[in-house]
Amino acid sequence: MHERQVLEDFIRSLRSDDIVWDCGSNVGLYATFAAEIAAESVAIEPAPSNVSALSYNLSQNDLDDESTIIATALGSSEGTVAVPADAKPGENHKLSSSGGSTQVPIKCGDDITGSTDVPDPTVLTMDIEGAEADALDGLRETLTNVRLAYVEVHEDLLADYGRSADDVMNILEETGFNVSCLNERRSGNYHLKAVANSRE
Repeated sequence: MHERQVLEDFIRSLRSDDIVWDCGSNVGLYATFAAEIAAESVAIEPAPSNVSALSYNLSQNDLDDESTIIATALGSSEGTVAVPADAKPGENHKLSSSGGSTQVPIKCGDDITGSTDVPDPTVLTMDIEGAEADALDGLRETLTNVRLAYVEVHEDLLADYGRSADDVMNILEETGFNVSCLNERRSGNYHLKAVANSRE
């Protein structure tokens, strides 16, 4: 299953009352569809160039009222991380604790729901270039409200964070999900679909 097919599966699975968190929203492909179909779309994106493009795209589609943008990276603890200085909108950015010139915040997803008026998600998408295990660790409480999650796994980039694809699988299973792989794992870059049986 390729990216387009994953997107189509996501769209088919959305309900009108869903709250969707699009983690690593980039310029808002998933967030835009979520805002059109679901009750609310929350786009979480750290790269300033992407945040600007994301805001523009949602505005151009008259989806401001159905959307919230949170300009942060997600992790297992709070901190900051560097974004490449020459980052262009739409590019995928591997975040780093050193280098680059723009520092952006790192937040735990659980802290976002606990300290803001952002609603808990029922559906979650995640494409965050190797930080997925750390981000899921910071979302363990929030995941108890999620019925469906799509997580893109980047095995080589996970290793840069000292994590593995097994960590991603274990966190999802420990938080009550039945996990399946939507495309071939041999590439080292693939999508997981996690369905919470008790909440589906």
